[in-house]
Amino acid sequence: MADWTLKGAQLRGKVRRFIQASVVRENTDELLAVRKGECNRCGACCKILFRCPFLAEDAEGQFRCRIYAYRFSQCRLFPLHAEDLGELAGQCSYTFDGKAAPTDADAPAPVPAD
Repeated sequence: MADWTLKGAQLRGKVRRFIQASVVRENTDELLAVRKGECNRCGACCKILFRCPFLAEDAEGQFRCRIYAYRFSQCRLFPLHAEDLGELAGQCSYTFDGKAAPTDADAPAPVPAD
């Protein structure tokens, strides 16, 4: 995926997740029920658009949240939709209904500028 295309998708996703978690506050139980797997502590979700200031890395290269017990609601819910995984370039270990995270190879080719 082209860098600007990825950044645009990440920005839209970040805004959507904020609104969904903080403003709309819809019932997310159904959405979370189709999410499979566990966090592999890759830190990719904490680096969407910018690196979260609360993200810490240990000597083994594993990431952790310094405010985990008090983390934001959009962090608690990530990933909520399969499309969220497309913003991480295949680093996340979560899946939805057996579908792996989309990679750059799965993305449509960028349209050349005129």
